[in-house]
Amino acid sequence: MAATDPLKPGLLQFGPFEADVQTEELSKQGVQLRLPRQSFQILAILLQKPGQLITREQLHQALWPSDTFVDFDKGINAAINRLREALGDSAENPRYVETLPRRGYRFIAPVSKPSSPALPARVRKGLFENLKPKTRWLSVGVTLVALVWGIGLWRPSGKRTEGSRPIEVVPLAALPGIEIEPAFSPDGNQVAFVLREEGRQNNGIYTTMIGGERSLRLTSYPDDFSPTWSPDGRQVAFYRDTDHSIDIYVVPALGGTAQRLYTGLSSTWTRGLSWSPDGKALAFSASGAADKNRTSIALLSLADSTTRSLTSPSGQEIDINPAFSPDGSTVAFVRATLAGAVADLYVIPSTGGMPKRLTFDSRWIKGAPTWTPDGRDIVFSSGRGGSIGLWRVSASGGAPRPVEGVGATAFHPSVSPKGDQLVYQQVSARENIWRLNLKDEKHRQGPPVMLGLKKGRNWRPHFSPDGKRFVFESNGLGYSEIYACDSDGSNCDQLTFLHGTAGAPRWSPDGHYIAFEFRPKDRTEIYLLEIDGGKPRLLPTLPGADNGGPSWSRDGKWIYFYSDWGGEPFQLWKVPVQGGSPVQITRNGGVFGAESSDGRYLYFCKTDARGIWKMSLPDGKEERVLDQAGGYGWFNWALAQNGIYFVKHRKGGADFDFFDFATGKTVPISTSDRENFLGLALSVDSRSILYTENESEDSTIMLVKNFR
Repeated sequence: MAATDPLKPGLLQFGPFEADVQTEELSKQGVQLRLPRQSFQILAILLQKPGQLITREQLHQALWPSDTFVDFDKGINAAINRLREALGDSAENPRYVETLPRRGYRFIAPVSKPSSPALPARVRKGLFENLKPKTRWLSVGVTLVALVWGIGLWRPSGKRTEGSRPIEVVPLAALPGIEIEPAFSPDGNQVAFVLREEGRQNNGIYTTMIGGERSLRLTSYPDDFSPTWSPDGRQVAFYRDTDHSIDIYVVPALGGTAQRLYTGLSSTWTRGLSWSPDGKALAFSASGAADKNRTSIALLSLADSTTRSLTSPSGQEIDINPAFSPDGSTVAFVRATLAGAVADLYVIPSTGGMPKRLTFDSRWIKGAPTWTPDGRDIVFSSGRGGSIGLWRVSASGGAPRPVEGVGATAFHPSVSPKGDQLVYQQVSARENIWRLNLKDEKHRQGPPVMLGLKKGRNWRPHFSPDGKRFVFESNGLGYSEIYACDSDGSNCDQLTFLHGTAGAPRWSPDGHYIAFEFRPKDRTEIYLLEIDGGKPRLLPTLPGADNGGPSWSRDGKWIYFYSDWGGEPFQLWKVPVQGGSPVQITRNGGVFGAESSDGRYLYFCKTDARGIWKMSLPDGKEERVLDQAGGYGWFNWALAQNGIYFVKHRKGGADFDFFDFATGKTVPISTSDRENFLGLALSVDSRSILYTENESEDSTIMLVKNFR
């Protein structure tokens, strides 16, 4: 065949390799190789015109449409490099792909078409390799006889099917650091994910090939997250969290310059990004203009950059983690409460309409849901069984079922478009409570000491009035329950056995009761527990609302709490401990209040504004006294007689500071090189602080083979 005659699409051979241009499969001696789609497309173009120059401009036009955001030069260079890796070729001494500097590429090895019918490589290798034409049909006949005989032998022990293949779970990439948020590529050959590493120098979005090839780093910005693939597999979209906004970017799947598509309001709850199957839109978590922490699901048009709201959560709900169905007709998403660790799964038509609720668990859902390729089921991570694991539910509704072969602490699943593989985060985390002793209000006494508590997440501690015990919430045994320990972490007792989500405990001033929040059904409520014994009892507050975040008045006669009663933003209320009608305290928003020692002021946070505020209880006048806390700072401050202790988050760690009422200045107390905190408590005598810190955390992306 002359070098100038283009070969027709089909099965092509060169050296020990075979390439099926129609199915985009590359194999070597019968073994299929993994190759990114763009790399195979370049190979196919070269193979169909062997010996001819293919310019870089021709590759630009063939691989990337004019409206695609791509750094073409970097994209082609990366694709060629991946192709050479698969072929074992080199630019310096090429056997297959020759580079013509500044011009393009040429395929220099002989290319032919097989003389036999185009069967899959693994079948052809087993049946036809090295056989003469006269003996092929005899060989096929013998093989068929053997198969029939084999089936007869198998029948007594049960029919073997594809579904009977054992499930195998193995690490995908095993990179140093914390691997999170995996997402399968459209062809099922690659996974994009986020890497978080101590020191942050290697943070960013990565891709890796199924089969353990070297991972490719796409971005180097330390706060990129939620990758999602374009339907053609050429690009990866993601969020970038900056100091003032959360933006949506897109980067070529083979590396290159990232392009910004959208700028949004900075929000604690922005999570999840999904590309529509037709490639025209991105579903994302959009922050509200009035309250940036109130997120809904919106669609971003890639044609004109306009946005359209898809959901309208009510009250203090947030909608996050969207996921398009395979046919693009439906979007699954998670609806959660703004101040509580509870969520459920919903679906909504992508054209808009009323959402349909699929789960009724009011439990943690970790990460975005994912669809099975046939669009029938949705796989999601939930704490509905106690420990967080993977479940699947019919997209039309029904009882969720556990995913076979996957253990506990499994987050953020992604099902391969081929349907036979699944990836997820295998998380190992332990959050412990630390104690920091104080010499005086502005100076610590010695280094912090970690208290040896149960495994799991131990959060939001609170001292007893005498400082000898503390109470906290923990999920060490699966469900989030209330525990109490001595101040040194010894003699711990489980106080509740509610098998739900109980938290935010607060000791009464007389030491006889603990108030906490619990979600028995669809709403959070305030409960009281008598220390000397007895079952927790409901404290009636406001019906049909989320009521949480309890705190005691200094005289112990009232309990302050937040509520979204009437579908309004969270406000602070108080209710008599002995029963009675609740009284509204704030009018401009408020959560997690603390009464001053003289009872004249109430200090609190807001969901829509940073900082700590105070209100004069006699006249209701409010003002912001500290602007350096907020977001997760709802839990991370403690009121002292002369000031406020608070946690100030920063990238790579956090600082513990004291705000002095008299001087209006902030005094540093201690520092930590860890970022995550959830809870800060001060003893009544102001001599000790308790706080939560990650003791250890790891997350590895696991690959489930033979998923079904």
